[in-house]
Amino acid sequence: MTQHEIDALAEDLGVFARRLYSERIGPHLSATHVHALGHLDRHGPMAAKSLAQLERVTPQSIAKTVATLQARGLVTRRSDPSDGRAHLIDLTDAGASALHDDRRLRNRWLTEAIHAECTDAERDLLWIAGRILRRVGNSPLAPP
Repeated sequence: MTQHEIDALAEDLGVFARRLYSERIGPHLSATHVHALGHLDRHGPMAAKSLAQLERVTPQSIAKTVATLQARGLVTRRSDPSDGRAHLIDLTDAGASALHDDRRLRNRWLTEAIHAECTDAERDLLWIAGRILRRVGNSPLAPP
């Protein structure tokens, strides 16, 4: 791909991501909050360090995110039974409910938009592109 094509793809992905995350319950759950809750939903309770690694943010940044989520009753912190010095972050019932409500709204918009804007062949391509983008996004390669 040329640099122009890479720039255009990055811009296209940004436009899509901003629109997708604007289809939400309200301003109280930022994309960062949704991502953190999603990791806890998929992977279960984990240490803040592990959550920071999944989010690709600093421990200080994830500490702020966890503190906000905990203050809102969406996550809890409890002692790690395997390491008394560490804590595990866990999703509460309210956190799971907020996450699922948020996903439902975003997925409803995405479903409607795909059906309105895409042909059957384009829908198939989007599914394939999603798998490719996940693989690229999880690449261990460091930026040049």
